[in-house]
Amino acid sequence: MARYINYMNMGIKHFLNVILAVLVIAVFLQVIFRFVLQQPLAWTEELARYCLVWLTFLGAAYAMSMKAHIGMEVFVKLFALSIQKVLYVIATIASLMFFLLMVVQGYDLAVQSMTQLSPVLRIPMGIIYAVIPLSGFILIVNMASQFTKDFNSGGV
Repeated sequence: MARYINYMNMGIKHFLNVILAVLVIAVFLQVIFRFVLQQPLAWTEELARYCLVWLTFLGAAYAMSMKAHIGMEVFVKLFALSIQKVLYVIATIASLMFFLLMVVQGYDLAVQSMTQLSPVLRIPMGIIYAVIPLSGFILIVNMASQFTKDFNSGGV
């Protein structure tokens, strides 16, 4: 199972690189057309905004796989090891509940927004909002995987 999760995260990493490249190109084109050619492009701003949204949500999900999210280690390290483990379990359960909420409510938002079109690109806003439940699912998978690894190894 861990191998499939690693493949998923590797795919996400490459997809994030593509989104970042599209974002950089869109912003570069906007600067060139606005300040050099004096003919701004309307679609580049919207494309850059949506790329940034997808980059942020999927980046957070990818960061979970690398344990790159900030924590309160200074505070947690003040307690005994047994209390640290309890705090880790509580934090994991609370996070998983939030991520599940992201999946359920994000799915509802995406489905309800499929008929609304973006102002310039004319794509369904549900596609943009689909990153919320998608990243919530990936966050659940990565956190559960990381928790299982930590729990089996005896670490916190």
